[in-house]
Amino acid sequence: MQKFVSLLGFLFVFQLPYPCLAQKGLFEKSKITECVNLKYGKHERQVLDVVYSEKLNASPVIIFIHGGSWRWGQKDYHRTIGKQFAKKGIVFLTINYRLYPNVRFPSFPEDVALSVKWAREKINRFGGNPEKLFLMGHSAGAHSASLVGLDDRYLKNLGGDLDWISGVIPMACPFYFEPHKEFLYRDLFPASIDTDSFMPMGIELSKQTPPFFIMHGFFDPIIRNEQAFQFAEKLKKNGSDAHVKLYKSHGHFSLVRRTTSWHIWPNPLLSDVTNFVMSKS
Repeated sequence: MQKFVSLLGFLFVFQLPYPCLAQKGLFEKSKITECVNLKYGKHERQVLDVVYSEKLNASPVIIFIHGGSWRWGQKDYHRTIGKQFAKKGIVFLTINYRLYPNVRFPSFPEDVALSVKWAREKINRFGGNPEKLFLMGHSAGAHSASLVGLDDRYLKNLGGDLDWISGVIPMACPFYFEPHKEFLYRDLFPASIDTDSFMPMGIELSKQTPPFFIMHGFFDPIIRNEQAFQFAEKLKKNGSDAHVKLYKSHGHFSLVRRTTSWHIWPNPLLSDVTNFVMSKS
């Protein structure tokens, strides 16, 4: 009977999914720990994962926002890249956020801003520096990341400002919505909201605008790569730091799919993002 009780206790402590799971490869010097489904808000979708190395201290932080047309997507897909960033000295967060049809704009960037507030308050527990937060996202996630990095109302509503953001890394981002694709977004963005308020290209910039490293696939059939260059030009005219990297062998989806295999193949995307983050930290 005593053995049975002990077994139950063992299973209870180690039930899946683990809140935090430390992993150490055969040839790795430090553990990579994944803490999953940490709440940053009250809604069931307002959860995030943290991936970090035990040796990190006051390190820069990437907050990753998944894509999926604001309708679907999961944070879990991107923890793989977090392990690689942790090895490079970066704490990595990947978040879920509320989705359509349960919510509409501006709930998406509001959730991103809320995750930033969570990181400001708690990321030091994981070896991160709350003064060095970088927003990174793909497609719809890049759109929300860009809005939070450009429009100060999202962070001001939480007691912060744009100084909370050290940089933004949008991948395959829709900086504006083209008229012939309006039907894709009509239900997501209420007609009563000013169009400029939900398009990064329409946001009035300030001197607090953080640096942008814009990543785009040359063969992207969904969002023309001209958008990336047009937006970067707007940033530069404002006196803001902006750089575009066009990946000639990638399209819209392969750009982010490639991130799931950074642990297998050498990848310039990993180096490019790491170099940007470290240069701004």
